[in-house]
Amino acid sequence: MARTDADAAVDTAETDQSERAPASPPRRINVAVTPDMLAAIDRVIDREQVTLTEAVRRLIAYGDVVYRMVKEDGQAMVFRSENGNEREVILI
Repeated sequence: MARTDADAAVDTAETDQSERAPASPPRRINVAVTPDMLAAIDRVIDREQVTLTEAVRRLIAYGDVVYRMVKEDGQAMVFRSENGNEREVILI
């Protein structure tokens, strides 16, 4: 079963301070993106009415949640549609 935002919030609250990276100022990076990646960024910009920077931040955060759940925690992430169809996320 997929975790909710509330689950993520609980996990964050339980993280020991020593496990967190020290706060540092944002770092600028230049990244080449494919047309598919740019389309994903544009979808977030259009649907959420956010800036390019915020769209990239959100997509990175979403990807980090999926990565940690599947790769680090060994959990299965399953997406269930309204009609009951399910898809599991597999990272190689």
